[in-house]
Amino acid sequence: MATPGGPPESYVPGATPPPPPAPADDSVRSLLSVARSLALLFAVLAGLLFLVFLAFAVLDLVLGRGAGDIVWAVYSLASAAVNYVLWREIPRLEQLAASRQYAALREQTIIWAVLGILFFVVVGVLLLVVWMKVELQSTSTPA
Repeated sequence: MATPGGPPESYVPGATPPPPPAPADDSVRSLLSVARSLALLFAVLAGLLFLVFLAFAVLDLVLGRGAGDIVWAVYSLASAAVNYVLWREIPRLEQLAASRQYAALREQTIIWAVLGILFFVVVGVLLLVVWMKVELQSTSTPA
């Protein structure tokens, strides 16, 4: 049990304590957390839209009106898949942010930001904001 005013229990004498996280690190991690939640929400929403558009496409084919809704069904399915994969990848981006590996974080974030903008814009814009914050932070701090 740690004594009040004494060193914490995990303190090792002679070891340098880890630096406290920079405020920009906290904002990057919180933005990534919000992006992860939204990616899951949009994956589910796009999956439901896929089912709706697929039903309309089948109905159009049965009624002989063509298959115009099939394009939207395919886009919704692709959006659901991209947002699901993005939801699975964001914890890795959070680990890169926590370990301050800014070069790798920048590379991965810009790729997912572009995909996010193509498939349901909101998550892509959030990741673009994360990329800008990381870019500004990495250029202001020497690596």
